[in-house]
Amino acid sequence: MERPDPRLGTQGDVVGARIVAVVVDLLLLAIVSGLITAPLTAISPRVGAPVGSVISTVVAFAYFTFLEGTYGQTLGKKILNLVVAGSDGSDCGLGEAAIRNLLRYLDWLPAFYLVGVVVVYLTEDRQRLGDVAADTVVVRAAESGGGDASTGDAEPDAENGGASERDGAERGSAEP
Repeated sequence: MERPDPRLGTQGDVVGARIVAVVVDLLLLAIVSGLITAPLTAISPRVGAPVGSVISTVVAFAYFTFLEGTYGQTLGKKILNLVVAGSDGSDCGLGEAAIRNLLRYLDWLPAFYLVGVVVVYLTEDRQRLGDVAADTVVVRAAESGGGDASTGDAEPDAENGGASERDGAERGSAEP
């Protein structure tokens, strides 16, 4: 899986897609959680259920943090063409992803992401608490095939031989 470039400025257009993406992710995690919890509970309901819940919580945190910090998107975000990025268009690293996802548990309160949804509609960049704390945004992923990652323009940067600034940064040089 490759990290897509972000299309900054699309934060306000993706709120519905973010909700669908998290539903996809939670359905996937529910399946994994069931596979973990069911055998433990079958062996010992008194111990299996709480242990399975703790393991499932850790798995969910690791899933969101690793995928967003490494690839900028979970499977739900990939399906819906979304990417997590720094508010300046930089990559969301593991540290930022960990902050976003530790605060996901507050965003969930009191139930069904109510705090997160309210905060998204109160912030200009449509950020939940975790995004505000980590200085990240969720935006549309730029179309593949080159272009300006910060604006989503389809035309390559002519001054840089068709490569975007990000391409140069990934190669370790800004200019040839």
